[in-house]
Amino acid sequence: MHENIRWFPVDELPELAFDHNEIVEYALYRLQNKVEYSRIAHSFLGDEFTLAQLREVYEAILGRPLDPANFRRQIAASKSIIDTGRRIEGTRHRPPRLYRYNTTQAYADAGPLGMYRERRES
Repeated sequence: MHENIRWFPVDELPELAFDHNEIVEYALYRLQNKVEYSRIAHSFLGDEFTLAQLREVYEAILGRPLDPANFRRQIAASKSIIDTGRRIEGTRHRPPRLYRYNTTQAYADAGPLGMYRERRES
């Protein structure tokens, strides 16, 4: 990577040239809204992933922690992911299950973030 290029957390961006801070702010706003009704989170994961990895994507996009148990329940109710029957082996604790997206659903609008939408808007 070029010496003048660096990664920054979105909430720690330095002042950017021109209107680039506004562009980043708008992109984050769009991403935070789109994650509630679409499969955009899937773009940040491989074909198979754990629930913890999926939750971490949502947390990164929303900029706040999500309760793991509630997230698991909401994901299960949404039917937006499918258990592959495989696990990640070699972990210190119980091996986590691997999931993949259910591509038969057009949108994940009954998905995990419906319950968070009302909280954010209030």
